[in-house]
Amino acid sequence: MADTEPKKTRKRHHPCPELPAKRYHIDPPQSSSQRRHVPYSPPNELLRCLGLFLHHRYPKLNLSATRPIKWLKNIDIYLCIAGYQQLSFLSSGSVIFLYMLCRDLISPEIENMEQFKMSLFTCYYISYSYIGNELGYPLKPFLVDGSKTAFWEQCLSYIRIMSSKMLRINNNSLFYKAMLAELKAVGK
Repeated sequence: MADTEPKKTRKRHHPCPELPAKRYHIDPPQSSSQRRHVPYSPPNELLRCLGLFLHHRYPKLNLSATRPIKWLKNIDIYLCIAGYQQLSFLSSGSVIFLYMLCRDLISPEIENMEQFKMSLFTCYYISYSYIGNELGYPLKPFLVDGSKTAFWEQCLSYIRIMSSKMLRINNNSLFYKAMLAELKAVGK
């Protein structure tokens, strides 16, 4: 026998009845000339550029352009699998931020792969901590030699050096665009 009566829909109750159920836009829509245009590049393209930058800057290490990117991706995958994040951290903005840190903090005179890796992973951890979605991340995937003290000292040193630029890249779209253009120029 077919059901000829219309189905009843359940009415959803708003969790806070004194507030309106609909949200209204308070700010008037901006015209296209008032909108901030932030250029976009795919994260994989920017990671390739970052790998080339590191490859060319450290020729004494005999470092391929893909090797440091694999290290970064492995940490990212570990954090996803371990449940510290739901999505990959390696977005366009985070790669540009990481490039800025690597460019200014990792000395071109490094001749030891372990020192290079420690500096790169410290920059990566700072990037996660500064612009990541979570309040904290485990140290384990970022430690190279197992020394937490050396890692934290290097983190604090890097943050002291870069704090003004870390704020500037988030507040100044021209500075962000300049970093993006510089990173993309490395990949050409």
